[in-house]
Amino acid sequence: MHIRDHISLTWRYGKVVFLVGAIYNLVCALLQRVDFSYSFLVDAFILKVPLTAITVYMVKQFRERDAVFFYINLGLSSRKMLTRIILADYLAFAILMTIMLLIHG
Repeated sequence: MHIRDHISLTWRYGKVVFLVGAIYNLVCALLQRVDFSYSFLVDAFILKVPLTAITVYMVKQFRERDAVFFYINLGLSSRKMLTRIILADYLAFAILMTIMLLIHG
């Protein structure tokens, strides 16, 4: 498999987690745009951790049990794919908050 296939399958596996995280990231960026606060950056990060944990838990609870075997049969670990999605989400959050800090800081 090529890197493009890994990215596509990882997106397919965790798009709900990434989309919920992206919505949270955009809301935080909009709130920072309206009224910039350094303490909000810390609060937003602290709140992102439980939001991500709850989202991952809910996705795991409602995902079909047999759907995971599709990825396992392709040789992909569900933990690795979930880790990739969470890292991409936090990286997007960090970049967005850094941009807001550079604009208003």
